[in-house]
Amino acid sequence: MRKLYPNGKRKAFNITYDDGVLQDVRFVALLNRYGLKGTFNLNSQLMEEEFTWIHPCGMEVKRLSTEAVQGLYDGHEIASHTLTHPYMQELPEFEILRQQGEDKQRLEALFGREVRGFAVPFDYYSDLIARSAQICGFEYARMSDVSLSYVPCSDWYYWKTGVYHIMPELVPFVEGFLKSDQELAVCQIVGHSYDLDAEKLWETMEEICATIAAQEDVWPCTNLELVRYLKAMEQFDGVNRSNQTLWFEVDGRIISLLPGCSL
Repeated sequence: MRKLYPNGKRKAFNITYDDGVLQDVRFVALLNRYGLKGTFNLNSQLMEEEFTWIHPCGMEVKRLSTEAVQGLYDGHEIASHTLTHPYMQELPEFEILRQQGEDKQRLEALFGREVRGFAVPFDYYSDLIARSAQICGFEYARMSDVSLSYVPCSDWYYWKTGVYHIMPELVPFVEGFLKSDQELAVCQIVGHSYDLDAEKLWETMEEICATIAAQEDVWPCTNLELVRYLKAMEQFDGVNRSNQTLWFEVDGRIISLLPGCSL
């Protein structure tokens, strides 16, 4: 028996970008063109301020305003990235809770939908941040640490990213994913859409999107879709105890298992 993703897919592809910047407009259009899904981690207060900064390459990076994002991310996931993108190691516990909880509330009000994911800004992470994410009602918290692994996460409040798209390992990582026979293999790409301009990565990213879209055995998903499916699969003990259909390959046959049914 082999565990599968929805509709009998063997692998999952996930791409998640931070900060909600102007280049997201072009990037969302790219994902939509190839039928892929993204998770976009946003800072609600900086969106209200229409914050800008200068990239080391000299390019101005501009946050999208609350007006500009209306409808932009339809079909994709919105997740929290804190209110103001602070250095979390400098914050007391109450401010960490406020940065996460208030951002969640503001984003839910802005987009009119649930926000159940959190991605930490910068590269600091701690047990306090993980615990705060749970208190605030997030179903997962993504760290900045890189795993370069296709193995699904085992603790969703300490989720290491697969690969950053500015790393030289990006293309080999995707190629290895397509060849991998890992059960429930996951390819997660993390970055910022402004990197696609700064590092001249648009062509590379479009080639990756086109390649993934052409694979019949890959499930394109958001962070939350992936987390909820794998959590449901973790509960499986011969009986589907979740509220969603689970998929398996048994003796060469693809089987779907409805909630409450046994295998």
